[in-house]
Amino acid sequence: MNPLRMTIENMRIGGHRGHSAGAPENTLAAFRKAFEFGGHLTTCETDLSITSDGELVLMHDKTVDRTTNGHGIVQNMTYSELSKLDAGSWFSEEFGGERVPLLKDALQLARELGIIYQLELKIYDRNDVIFLKLRALIDELGCADLLQFSSFDYVQLKAVKKAIPEVPTVGLMHSRLIDPAAIARQANLDAMNIEVYHFASGEAHQLHDEGIAAFCYLPAGYHEKLMKYGVDVETQVLQWVREGQLDQLLGDDVAQVARLKEAAND
Repeated sequence: MNPLRMTIENMRIGGHRGHSAGAPENTLAAFRKAFEFGGHLTTCETDLSITSDGELVLMHDKTVDRTTNGHGIVQNMTYSELSKLDAGSWFSEEFGGERVPLLKDALQLARELGIIYQLELKIYDRNDVIFLKLRALIDELGCADLLQFSSFDYVQLKAVKKAIPEVPTVGLMHSRLIDPAAIARQANLDAMNIEVYHFASGEAHQLHDEGIAAFCYLPAGYHEKLMKYGVDVETQVLQWVREGQLDQLLGDDVAQVARLKEAAND
């Protein structure tokens, strides 16, 4: 049975890089904020990187320039160097002193709060190193239940499912695919994440018919921007939820996502 298939009542909600609408992305502060709005089993999408001395850390970009007060390529920096950077002040002085988290620290927070990470694998040429480190960390913490793996690289997702079969895998889609269910089967995926721009095209029905979960991502400001022109994205998302098309809805604003789920179940 697919662990990521849900009902209308227990559809998962979560935050893109945590509650990135209200806290600096991919920080423990953003994950705590996501929990505040989403509660137990909130999913926090986040991004995996590795330092030059082999520490698994959470950072979206290849460089630290955009989201810290430092400069440099993450994979060329030691964790000691990375840990000294301020990863919060760029977003707001309220978060000054926030640090780039180790994956291990984030997982310990997840166990404490009861949240889940959708961990995007962003480095495609170091499977031998990264998979071994993930395997060791999961065995050490007993945390397979706190994780999903996601990627745009379906070859990598098939490989990580073979290496760590107890963690569900999610294929990311930026554009429409001719047969997403066939690709999901080939890569041994549990879910496909369909961008909100393409969700209305019907792929969710096809995926569900094949036993594969359908996820969706709702970017911050997307609904508000289109509402100026009379396009009500939230009403469309509500319809998808009420029809049982969605197994997980992620957004930059977890408060918005939580409100939509609540409205769908009224």
